[in-house]
Amino acid sequence: MKKINLTIVATINPNGKEELTHYLEKVGVLYKKVDAKPINKFKITKLLIGDYTPSLVSIMEFPNMNSLNDVFESDDYKELLPYREKAFSKLEAYISE
Repeated sequence: MKKINLTIVATINPNGKEELTHYLEKVGVLYKKVDAKPINKFKITKLLIGDYTPSLVSIMEFPNMNSLNDVFESDDYKELLPYREKAFSKLEAYISE
């Protein structure tokens, strides 16, 4: 099976710092369980093209599509959704092979 990259583009909600901390800690545990590895993380400093300036872009590598699904379809992840909603004012995730 081929590796899968997950690219996350997010805008952090300044009023959700506690929720962000909780979400990142718990999702990190889920990533570790499936051997997902961080590739890179970038703080966005300036918009060049377009009309949306996110706070950050993060790229994670998963061993395969099953491992990615094991995280995002799990009950443990679903319990984090209220925290995710408060932690980010906008969140997009993209899968690439």
